[in-house]
Amino acid sequence: MTGPGAVRIARSDLALGASLGGGGQGKVWVVEKRLINGTWPVAYKEYKPEVQTQLQIDALERMVAFLPGRPAAVGKWLAGHTAWPAALVTEGPQIRGFLMRQIPDEFFMTVPSGDRKAAGFEFLLNPLAFVQKTVGTVTPRQFFGLLLALADILERLHGLGVVAGDLSPKNLLFALSGARPGCFLIDCDAMGLEGDWVLKPVQTPGWALPDGEAPDTQQGDCYKFALLAVRLFLHEQHGQDPAALRRMDTTVGDLAARGLSADPAARPTLSAWLDPLRRAFDTAPVTWLTAAGPTGTGTTGQRTTASPRAGTGPVGGATGGTRPGATRPPSGPVPSYTAPAYVPSPSRPQGSSSGRAATVVAWIVLALIGLGVWQFMAHHSSDSGGSGSGSTGQTRSGNSGTREEQVTALNTLLAGNAGRRSGVSDAVQSMLRCSGLQDARQVFVDAAEARADLVKELGALSVDQLSDDMVSDLSSAWQNSEKADRAYARVVDDVSGSCSSANVVGSSSWQDASSAGDDATAAKQDFVAAWNPVAQEYGLDTLAWTDL
Repeated sequence: MTGPGAVRIARSDLALGASLGGGGQGKVWVVEKRLINGTWPVAYKEYKPEVQTQLQIDALERMVAFLPGRPAAVGKWLAGHTAWPAALVTEGPQIRGFLMRQIPDEFFMTVPSGDRKAAGFEFLLNPLAFVQKTVGTVTPRQFFGLLLALADILERLHGLGVVAGDLSPKNLLFALSGARPGCFLIDCDAMGLEGDWVLKPVQTPGWALPDGEAPDTQQGDCYKFALLAVRLFLHEQHGQDPAALRRMDTTVGDLAARGLSADPAARPTLSAWLDPLRRAFDTAPVTWLTAAGPTGTGTTGQRTTASPRAGTGPVGGATGGTRPGATRPPSGPVPSYTAPAYVPSPSRPQGSSSGRAATVVAWIVLALIGLGVWQFMAHHSSDSGGSGSGSTGQTRSGNSGTREEQVTALNTLLAGNAGRRSGVSDAVQSMLRCSGLQDARQVFVDAAEARADLVKELGALSVDQLSDDMVSDLSSAWQNSEKADRAYARVVDDVSGSCSSANVVGSSSWQDASSAGDDATAAKQDFVAAWNPVAQEYGLDTLAWTDL
């Protein structure tokens, strides 16, 4: 009997789109013309026939009924942090699978080969040189931020009676955009709800609990969380020595040591981690201590520099990948029952390179940066002084304030735009789905105008005490972002009346947006490289190019 609120949808009523891949349990498709809660794009997981015979249908029904049975705020939080089963899919009397939200765009990354992958924690459990090449620069502070985000999610799940069970780098995704890193959990049908499991709990090799311990308890989640914390700072996918973590933060390292106890009762709960992780996140160093040895970390004092905020690693191509959360790739999402899985980007003209793929991906994050700018512009004074401008419009007059005053003014301009998120990425996705084209077009136009205003504000600042190249790079970055916005507005014009995803990505205006976005990304990276030493000199926050 279906539990209260367990929605059933006939498979024949689904408009299935592209296949997103398969695995040991089944196959996943894009579901078109549906949104979960009117907000999130949908995927359908269909179990293989041999797996269907092993399902505990009552448990799956309870999972589906669980989310709408919670208060609205709880349900929204759960759907915002997990790919929780949202509806049963039937064919005749049989349950064939379930619907779930697609993985959010910020939890994808583009690896050096140009492939787009779900950003699984397994990418982070490697030597720093590999992480730098594959993900970009990731700092100790961001590692603590990821642990804090995950501990908060798990602690809240435990409070709801949910046990993650098979907690491993394969089903934990990360994003490094914004002021704080974020996590997203997939494979939720493998979780336990109030003691019930859809399938028999399993454990990922290398992430198993101590011998004889059942994998279906909150204490088991606590053990695996401690193991993840240790391995992040060991920069490897094995090992259980908390020494490297202790060197970064003694309290957190001690928690990890207790968390790895063979006695489940001796392990700290997830709530016990929260305050120490908050303090560690706020005070973590901005560099790694490196030394020879099997772990690649030590206390010799040899440092590798890193931004204390989102990283500034390379974007795509042969030298590195785009960081998760820093890009909004236009292609469809990957299945959320296994990760990381490859989903090809939309087809591009012959002769395009992996760098072009990264270019398309990189622009979309640039689109995120500016939509909130007009709110800032309405409050920011335009009388910051100076007359006359160079080729990029910035004031170069004399007697226009001390260097510190000019740095502070520029920092104020940057801070007004830092960390803003917008509906631009949603507009891009709508355009790719050929949905709400004119609304999407207006978003792009508004964003372009906001960027243009931001460039004017920069031009009004007195900056004669600052590096010409640094200010020029910032102006160029925002100008090219504006060009990308306007190019995306032209895409709508190009495809109106004959819209398809192929026509969208095949439009010459799409390629114009890609090219402008590539130029903007390069300029932002150059600006950040010049700005951060200046910011540190005056005790200001350093930035990553994604923070602009």
